[in-house]
Amino acid sequence: MDMRRIGIVGAFAVVIGGCGSVGGKLPTASRPPAPVNMTVYVNDSRVSVSPAATGAGPVVFIVTNQSSRSEALAISRAGATHALASTAPINPQGTTQVAVNFSPGDYTITTSAHGRTDAQLTQASSIRPAQIHIGHERNGSGNQLLQP
Repeated sequence: MDMRRIGIVGAFAVVIGGCGSVGGKLPTASRPPAPVNMTVYVNDSRVSVSPAATGAGPVVFIVTNQSSRSEALAISRAGATHALASTAPINPQGTTQVAVNFSPGDYTITTSAHGRTDAQLTQASSIRPAQIHIGHERNGSGNQLLQP
């Protein structure tokens, strides 16, 4: 009886060991680029971004509002009227994050309209926007250590 169980277990191990093998080369999907962090500083006169250029792919903006009032941020392609991403109003001395997956091109980061009345919402912001350049797509993260 023991030899029979050993034979069954051995046959089962051979069958399980062969599972998943299709023979030949398996296709591998390339991994997307790792996200790049960009810092955005907002004060009463301008928006500044560092670094001002990177390659296409995911970008995480870490925003700090150092102006004297709440400001909302909008990220859009240069010359476009609609925003790719925006934030809720950020309180003075407050921070937030926003993530965008960029394609190559030039983009504008502005403070968006905010206020309590319709008249305040129609006024243009006095804070000068920042420009960033997004170049060709970055390499995938498949060869980087400590990536999920």
